Amino acid sequence: MSWRMLSWVLVALCEGALVEARVTQFVVERTTPYADGKEFGEAGAFERLEGTAHFEVDPNDSRNAVIVNIDRAPRNARGLVEFSAPFVLIKPVDVTRGNGKLLYGLNNRGYGFEIPFHFFPQLPVGSTDDVGDGFFFTQGFAFVDAGWAADIETTETRLGATFPVAIQPDGSAIVAPIRIEYRGEGHTFSLKGDDRFRSYETSDADTTSSTLTVRDRFGGARALVPSDRWAFGSCSTGRASLVTSTTDICLFDGFDPQKVYELTYPATNPWVMGLAYAVTRDLASFLRYQTADDEGSPNPLWSDGQPVQRVYGLGISSTGMYLRDFIYLGF
Repeated sequence: MSWRMLSWVLVALCEGALVEARVTQFVVERTTPYADGKEFGEAGAFERLEGTAHFEVDPNDSRNAVIVNIDRAPRNARGLVEFSAPFVLIKPVDVTRGNGKLLYGLNNRGYGFEIPFHFFPQLPVGSTDDVGDGFFFTQGFAFVDAGWAADIETTETRLGATFPVAIQPDGSAIVAPIRIEYRGEGHTFSLKGDDRFRSYETSDADTTSSTLTVRDRFGGARALVPSDRWAFGSCSTGRASLVTSTTDICLFDGFDPQKVYELTYPATNPWVMGLAYAVTRDLASFLRYQTADDEGSPNPLWSDGQPVQRVYGLGISSTGMYLRDFIYLGF
């Protein structure tokens, strides 16, 4: 793929007034040599830090008001909203040999890319099988990526996030209709339709409270699938193998891959997804401006009082759109 074919956006983060970073804990859980200790020009050898960043935001702060349902998120004893995200940070072993600049690479559907423009969806998180041409590291850049989507499970190859579930003012669950389309074969789909993502569970496993339709093509006429021909659950071979659940759909006769199925169901327990932007904002701000987290653990990009001079955000395809919204929404 040529670079001209890539749809990407490169923007500078944290260029303006300081935004208070609410990283309460920056926990490094694993440190390994990057690229087997290979040296990249004057920047020298790099190391890979993996861990979890913990955050707090004030739901009453005007900078957070744009986050949908932030007012319905549970709060801690200080009245703040807590959440967390796993991160990967690749930096010079001796940060004083770097150029003082950080590339923040937004992962795409959880799949990170170690070197900008090089995706590694098939490589384990700690893999060093391919480091590209090393151009950015030779220039002395550090690189960070962090999970930003609560509907992605963190695995060896994907970065998700842990966000609170929004609730009604009286503490009851939020329930709202969701429409999902399915196309493929077999008897079972996750409600999200893609096993890479976590599904919003149904609030009512009674199929008469939902609607499943089928049509021959997109734009075609919909026909109702009788409520006794499907169920919430998984079934590898049909009705007899049904195991009920609130996050899967089973069609007893099997899905026809030549047809389009559409489910509308009462979903519940929505994550406060807009906190994704707070992850990016506050982690970038922490790594640029703060010497340590609230617990005293040091910012690994600071050394001898030398701060990070610039943080650049990099997005391709869906994450390019993410960064546009990041700007438009004031983050």
